[in-house]
Amino acid sequence: MYNIPANLKPTIKSFDLPPLQGETKEFAPQAWFLGPKSENRDLLAELVTSGLKRHVDGRLLFHPEDAPVFDEDFKKTPAYLNATDDMKKKTDQLLTFLQKSLPFSSLRYVGHMCSDVTIAAAVGYISTILYNPNNVTIQASPVTSYIEMAVGNDLCRMVGFEFPVTKSTDKKKKKQLKDDAIYPSCHLTSGGTVANCEAVWASYWAKFVPLALQEALIHESDLAAAKDITVKLCNGIPKKLSLLTSWEGVNIPADECVALPYRIADLCKLDPSKVTFICKQYHPSNVGLRKFLNKHELNDPVLFASASGHYSLPKAAALLGLGSDSLKLIPVDLHTRMDTTNLRAQLQACISHHIPIINVTCVQGSTEESSVDDFATVVKFRKEFNLKGLEFFTHLDYAWGGYYLSCIRDDYELENPETDVYKPQPAKKVATPFNSTNNLDPKYFCSNYFEAQMEAAKHCDTMTIDPHKAGYIPYPAGSVLYRNKRFRDILVFTATYIGGTNSPGAVGIYGIEGSKPGAAAAAVYLSHAIVRTSKSGYGQILKRTLLNTKLFYLRLLWLVGATDNFTVTGIPIPPPQAQLDSLKARLIVNGVMISSEEICKDLALVQELAEIGPDQNIICYTFNFKTPAGVINTDYQKLLTFNQKVYERFDYVPETGMKEFDVIVSNTDFLDHYGTPFLTNLASRIGVTNAPAVGVAIPAIRSTIMDPFANETTQGSAFDKVMSIFKTEITKIAASMVQESA
Repeated sequence: MYNIPANLKPTIKSFDLPPLQGETKEFAPQAWFLGPKSENRDLLAELVTSGLKRHVDGRLLFHPEDAPVFDEDFKKTPAYLNATDDMKKKTDQLLTFLQKSLPFSSLRYVGHMCSDVTIAAAVGYISTILYNPNNVTIQASPVTSYIEMAVGNDLCRMVGFEFPVTKSTDKKKKKQLKDDAIYPSCHLTSGGTVANCEAVWASYWAKFVPLALQEALIHESDLAAAKDITVKLCNGIPKKLSLLTSWEGVNIPADECVALPYRIADLCKLDPSKVTFICKQYHPSNVGLRKFLNKHELNDPVLFASASGHYSLPKAAALLGLGSDSLKLIPVDLHTRMDTTNLRAQLQACISHHIPIINVTCVQGSTEESSVDDFATVVKFRKEFNLKGLEFFTHLDYAWGGYYLSCIRDDYELENPETDVYKPQPAKKVATPFNSTNNLDPKYFCSNYFEAQMEAAKHCDTMTIDPHKAGYIPYPAGSVLYRNKRFRDILVFTATYIGGTNSPGAVGIYGIEGSKPGAAAAAVYLSHAIVRTSKSGYGQILKRTLLNTKLFYLRLLWLVGATDNFTVTGIPIPPPQAQLDSLKARLIVNGVMISSEEICKDLALVQELAEIGPDQNIICYTFNFKTPAGVINTDYQKLLTFNQKVYERFDYVPETGMKEFDVIVSNTDFLDHYGTPFLTNLASRIGVTNAPAVGVAIPAIRSTIMDPFANETTQGSAFDKVMSIFKTEITKIAASMVQESA
């Protein structure tokens, strides 16, 4: 028998895991990351080593009487030595090559939405990968499926999806509470693309449940007891399901749609999954969309989204067979947010022409410029158009900015941590300690507009959030959330070995993906356990990134003076010059940016900064050059060339020596679908007069400010160095443009 160390004791208890809930203790964001100079390298090494050791110990503990596959003497044989030498050599080659990777953790990296990850997330992921759990089914991941459920509940609470009260000593009242209860739900995905596709898929399928069940009532004897069931129309008027017109049937409120299988099951004394199975036989998911629409004499449905929406949205429409053209993009306003006036006109047109609407997607942090659409107004539109007989479901693409909701979420504690994962209940608020940046509430770092949109988030039907973006979690870790978990039921396709909806911990049966890594759930869990999804956790990180974004934006606007040979135009519309001058006088002292601690001593200053620049923490800006006479270039093609040269100077080429990369950015273009008002205004602000009316692509440099400590280094603001490099190098490029134009 293999000798087990004497001090090795079994320590695992079934699901003996601390709950995810807010804690009122001292928080130190500086301890949560490895750091740009590996400041916490010893801590990371200790925790990772501990994780690997515990895995090794677990293998030794599992039936210690079992024999090993080889003894220690085999390690001295040529075969073993050659194999391990080969492994070491090729590992070294890979590790050397990986050092050419983008330096996301550096304060000099201000490019894509990538940054350092939390130590907790890295340790959680690394510690789990050797177990290799597959969260497709609890049979293959009894531990990490449980963890994913805990994470899902936590994300629901962060966004404001509340769990209902279903406790009562009165049995009849308790049953009524459970029947009426709307439970939220969340599960992890590989990323925002899959989550967005699933959310659109869920809206698409839920939309047609009433008409599918209307037909099922005619043909299925098992449903006879429900023949007189009524539904509530979107204007609040009840009507028998069997008497609905096709137009009424595709304009039933979301909660009413997804509750129908349960209500019918109750009347017919059937399991809800049986009714859902019957429903599918008459649903377009089974019979096909064209056959279904023809049978019910319906026009082709459409979806609406902001022009700043992610490419996954037309992809979702294509995958569903609706066609990408069914996605109608709404132009943006001058702030790159959805033009709600245009949306309202489109909604009215759908009533006039009886065009069913699957959903309206609002971007809450676009991947180009981190703009936040006016969802609060869309919520008002929904109520207004419901009275006119039009219903549409709503989806929020919070993939990028979802964790900013922690800035408005109070700390909380769970009613019953022991049972919360399987039976979540409302959480109790607790006092939040703000132990850094002058104890300021993170909500003060959000603009009033942004805060209003976050408060409205709880009214959506579905939502996408990517922990692997502003949650600082390793890839892959996306998520899709449902305000009402019944929304997801019709999406279930399952195999007998996976289990059904009645299996506790069944998180893998929902959605598009099958197999998915349990390590991702562990990474999110451990990060959330340490960095809470509320004001005292992620709120402490993200309020810093918001402040740093505003400072970076202002530094760009202050980068050049009247005598410089280039200009910079921020895509976010700048404040008046008098305000810019006032802010500069208060923030720049003797040519140096004051510290964040100093800034945060002045609450009014913090709130003033919150109202300028982008909605979140991605900044787009465009450079233009001047002639020797100081005249701004007006030629569109030369603008393209100049910005391409700037981008190439600050781009990343892995074959080049790492020391040559002093600042790294990303880039983008604003295209026709953004709409004429925005493009015309932007071209005018840049100074270009001959941009094409069609096929325009106005270039922009793009910076994502993810590091919370960029303005808090031991030597002052990292932006001092970044801006100095910008000015020196762009001045050279502008001079070369003038020479080429001569």
